[in-house]
Amino acid sequence: MIWVIVVLAVMNLATFLTVKYHKNQLVENEDAALPVQGTYEEASIKFSGRYFRDELDLSKEQMKRFSEFNPEFRQTVMAINRDMAEKRHNMLIEMAQKDCDTTRLNALSDSIGYLHANLKKQTYMYYFNFKNICNLPQQKKLEQLFGEMFNNDIHMGHNGRGGNRGQGGRRYGWRNKN
Repeated sequence: MIWVIVVLAVMNLATFLTVKYHKNQLVENEDAALPVQGTYEEASIKFSGRYFRDELDLSKEQMKRFSEFNPEFRQTVMAINRDMAEKRHNMLIEMAQKDCDTTRLNALSDSIGYLHANLKKQTYMYYFNFKNICNLPQQKKLEQLFGEMFNNDIHMGHNGRGGNRGQGGRRYGWRNKN
């Protein structure tokens, strides 16, 4: 029994230290997670404050102005992404039900669409804020960087072809519950 307690105590300590270490890493990196579909960790690294500073050769004054709008954008985007992930999870749970409710699935889909639209609005407002602190050559480079981001977003939905076009859930035996 004593060994079990010792092992559990060591595991708890290791978990605590791991969480604290990762939390400190996030604070040090100052990542600005842009709303790119796909791997958010990769987008966060690629489009961090440090990345923009280096790619655009931002001055200290520009970085100061960047730090005024970047944190709010990050928090908003993180909240939207968290909400979208929760809705996707709820959709998956509903779809896995024996008699899934397509009315609920439609509502969840609409909610995800609304959140995605809000994410795009936040992105263009972020872009405009960013553009306003840049000189003309930096604006051209910023346009190129955001172009890469949007190109990645466009390609995400075009990997597969075919499927059940126009059939809704009928092909899979789903039904509306009213």
